[in-house]
Amino acid sequence: MNAPKTVLLLSDNPGEDYIARLRSGISSTIGASGCILSSVNVYGKQESVADVLRSMTYAGVVLTPPVSDDRHILSLIEASKTPYVRIAPLLDPERGNVVSMDEFQAASAITGLLTSRGHRRVAIMRGPNSQLVSMRRYNGYTNALGAKGIRVDQALVAQGDFTRKSGQEQAAKLFAAKPTAIFASNDEMAAGIIDAAREAGISIPRDISIVGYDDNVVASNVHPRLTTVRQPLEAMGEEAGRLIGERTRNPTKPNEYKVIDFEIVERDSVADCRETVPAS
Repeated sequence: MNAPKTVLLLSDNPGEDYIARLRSGISSTIGASGCILSSVNVYGKQESVADVLRSMTYAGVVLTPPVSDDRHILSLIEASKTPYVRIAPLLDPERGNVVSMDEFQAASAITGLLTSRGHRRVAIMRGPNSQLVSMRRYNGYTNALGAKGIRVDQALVAQGDFTRKSGQEQAAKLFAAKPTAIFASNDEMAAGIIDAAREAGISIPRDISIVGYDDNVVASNVHPRLTTVRQPLEAMGEEAGRLIGERTRNPTKPNEYKVIDFEIVERDSVADCRETVPAS
């Protein structure tokens, strides 16, 4: 019997639940190709992505954001002729095999939910500038506001880093600008904003509505439960596992680009806007 081939899931991402959901999906499909999964997340560690790749040989590699857009890492993998799959890249869509979701449309849709409930002073907690997905979600936000004739007020824009701590620390800037709703670019930052609101005596959703992005475990555990974009991470992982498994058996098979649909999950953190004064 042939020994199983090892596929590497490679990440540099603080979202542990995000990675776990992808890993679960990948693990459910790569076994059909005689592969096993090894997962390495270098976030917060001295070891670099390049160090991991150089440490041993893999039958295939699955890359998560932001590594999936790192052209240096892509070149290293291509030079080794190792099959790879990119999850949710925003650059070079024709490069390698891709499994993605429309980040722009998802951010536009969740912001549009807020404007449909009468909110015009809609703030955003952005993700880190180092991740291209932060700009894509911001652009979706501005698109939804523009569709309602609402200008972006920079006082309603704050910068986080996708961690709960950053959401809590940066929330005061947004509260000072008196939004009626906030779009947090991921659920962890949304949870941090809810923490800060509780400390400040701000009721959600009575005083401010809030939405997130990902539908991670925290979205249903936080109080109030969070309305958010559900990224189909398990389904994306399943597709990535299928693709990388096929490439380990047939490395010359043509590349594929798969788009998985998102979903808006409505829970308890959004209410109709009670303010009638238009945004400036």
